[in-house]
Amino acid sequence: MMIFFPLVLHPETMRWSTVLYSCMFCLYFMSFARVLYHSSFTGEDFFKVLRGLLFAYCIVLIIQQFCVLTGLPIFNVSNYTPLEPWKLNSLMSEPSHSARIIPIMMYMYITLKMKMDMSYTFKQSIKEDRWVWLAFLWPVLTMGSATAFIFMLIVFVKFIDIKKFIPSILLVFSLVVIFSILSENKSVTRVRNVLVATVTLNEEAIIRADHSASFRIVPTIQGAKKAGFGTVNDWLGYGVDADQELIAPLPSVQKGSAGAFYMWINFGLIVAILFWVFSFCIIFMKEDKIPSILVWILVPFIGGGINSQIIWFVLCLFFTYKYIIHKNDDFCAKIGISPLYMQEKNS
Repeated sequence: MMIFFPLVLHPETMRWSTVLYSCMFCLYFMSFARVLYHSSFTGEDFFKVLRGLLFAYCIVLIIQQFCVLTGLPIFNVSNYTPLEPWKLNSLMSEPSHSARIIPIMMYMYITLKMKMDMSYTFKQSIKEDRWVWLAFLWPVLTMGSATAFIFMLIVFVKFIDIKKFIPSILLVFSLVVIFSILSENKSVTRVRNVLVATVTLNEEAIIRADHSASFRIVPTIQGAKKAGFGTVNDWLGYGVDADQELIAPLPSVQKGSAGAFYMWINFGLIVAILFWVFSFCIIFMKEDKIPSILVWILVPFIGGGINSQIIWFVLCLFFTYKYIIHKNDDFCAKIGISPLYMQEKNS
């Protein structure tokens, strides 16, 4: 549909590089799933991958910070500005990307631990995985990205258990204390100002609160205003990258964007719903409703389109987790793999 709708209805907008890039991501995910089915990948392997990546992101960031401190050429630097010398990218193309990936990997690591050990608590986590926590907290607190503080909440929400009222209250109280202590931190201040401005839905106020964050929030508000149900274009799209022409660009930006409604505006509501349902089914976990829904809102939905390595990386993480946890006949039936094949592979 992403190829057919614009090709038939708006051929003048057809940009094959954009559409084929989307196809590449889809085919990559399909091949990843197939390789995973035929692998002997275990929960212990997943632990090692997540732990290794968390350490890698932290170590690279520390090296970059050392370079800034000593005036050496910055290692693996990308999207860097001397105006914010400590805002560093670690292993991703920019700081805000690493700020998304690191907390989600930590969340996945803790989720897998709690699934394997039902008695795994916050206190036990700090005791057993102190170095993993350090590898997580150091980048989040020092990389200079306000996005990191928003995504960090996903990790701590994981430990909030309504059935255990007192421990949950203590955890929430601890989070409030931490944010109070960090209230003078520039990134925390930016988060607070943006959240207050976003509640008002005042686009100018959001831009004034944080110019960088406004690139993600304001386009979504503008996209929501443009999206509708009454025309053929609402359902089948206005064409490839049509949002760039239909929506006014932000200050210092040359082209407009529909933000979270990118697929709705460009390819239509049908395509948008299909991708939203597809990504939600992969990420949503019944035993972990609130954190998983937060991940879906903050990554696939807010991400807008599908031409993003962050979105597909998160989908691969959650798909791998579910594959490891649910290696049974029911899961095999849902994904179209013969239970007999799985029994032979396990044996």
